[in-house]
Amino acid sequence: MHWFADLKKNGPSVSVPSATTDTDESVGNGFRPTSPTMHVPPLHRAGRFIGRACGRLEQILHNNFWRAVAAALFAGVSGCATDSAYPPSTSTVERPAGLQLILDHRRAPTNDLIEVFICDVSLPTSDPLFGDLPLRLPLTATTVATELDDNVRPFFEALSHGLYHPRFMAGSTLRITATETHADCVERALDASNPAAGAVLVVATAENLASEPGGWGRPGSPCAVDFCPAATTRRAVYVGASDFHPDNGPVPLLDLIEHELGHTLDLPHSGDPGVNQHASALDMMSNSAAPRDAQPRRRNAQDTIAIDRAALGWLPASDIRVASPGGDVFDLAASTGPAGLRLLVLPVDRFAFLTVEYLRADGFDDFLPAGGIAVHRIDQSGAACGRSSAGEGLCTGIDRVQTTLGSPSPHLELLNRSGASWVLDGWTVTVHGIGTTAQVEVRPTQR
Repeated sequence: MHWFADLKKNGPSVSVPSATTDTDESVGNGFRPTSPTMHVPPLHRAGRFIGRACGRLEQILHNNFWRAVAAALFAGVSGCATDSAYPPSTSTVERPAGLQLILDHRRAPTNDLIEVFICDVSLPTSDPLFGDLPLRLPLTATTVATELDDNVRPFFEALSHGLYHPRFMAGSTLRITATETHADCVERALDASNPAAGAVLVVATAENLASEPGGWGRPGSPCAVDFCPAATTRRAVYVGASDFHPDNGPVPLLDLIEHELGHTLDLPHSGDPGVNQHASALDMMSNSAAPRDAQPRRRNAQDTIAIDRAALGWLPASDIRVASPGGDVFDLAASTGPAGLRLLVLPVDRFAFLTVEYLRADGFDDFLPAGGIAVHRIDQSGAACGRSSAGEGLCTGIDRVQTTLGSPSPHLELLNRSGASWVLDGWTVTVHGIGTTAQVEVRPTQR
């Protein structure tokens, strides 16, 4: 397990309101908190204020006799990817070290008790997070815990296919003086938390400035046994009051909290590292507000990507295939589905690899213009997150670097036209059919 090492470098993760997007910005590699359990996480700038017919199969003839025979036999046949001219690969290839690191990651707990505290912010306050904004919402821990239990718990239960059950219990209201900060409030909540709680979630009565983080989440320090209380690990989420503003209607905006809870499970961002780590609309751990851009009444985030499912134990190793050096053809089930070949891995080097998955425009991803193939580059080398020496360790857990490839931000242009290809990091990925499953061919690119 690498939680402590991950936090030591970049800490938790943070967010702010902008009108439509939930984006975080990394604190930067130079940030070193005085205490490894009291980090100010990567910034989240979150927007808050106040069909697919089965495609005709493309026969691509290679210099391989049996592929030519197969193409001839199936010439003129069209249909779903499951009616394929290419038999799906059944080969087994040794997992790269980087993938094994993720499969060895500490799994998400089955049951997760999260205690909700309200941070009553004084007026005036010296905390720059709030500035001189005058609004103070009359929030109660009981009301907020009920709203989250009614809406966030079923979201994660569906997302994990019944493998993760967060439950929200009411804590108390803590008041901070004019000279205290929201971070002081979080630490007091952790100190006061129930011994059965695995994390605390602190909601301020004040809105954060639009120029400041809207929230953050951190996994805390490692736990060597099955369960450690939040008071020990310091596992926590903080959000400002914006998502609970009455203008949002009877149900608050929930995607930011869902995103930050992902960070408490040690999930990293995905997107365009070094440019905008919240650039992608494809992942709850990137721009979690993207569904609301298309569906203004939407309150929950989208789904998460396959590699995060694997890290949390929600996608078993048996549903992952590693491509051989020469490549092959694969029939991919939807990565957000409950079973099947849901994740294809293309090795790049020891600690870096590409992931290929099929995203369907349904479920929590029903806002997507169309389904198709998504590709990400996963890098856990020390250099990926700015660690200059071997002694600083690898970039695992919340520090894992996950880059969305193939199309410009917000990465909604998936690979879904029969015969279309992306050339990425030494591999060519070609789609031959999209339907119930997606038929994908991967080959090493001629260098």
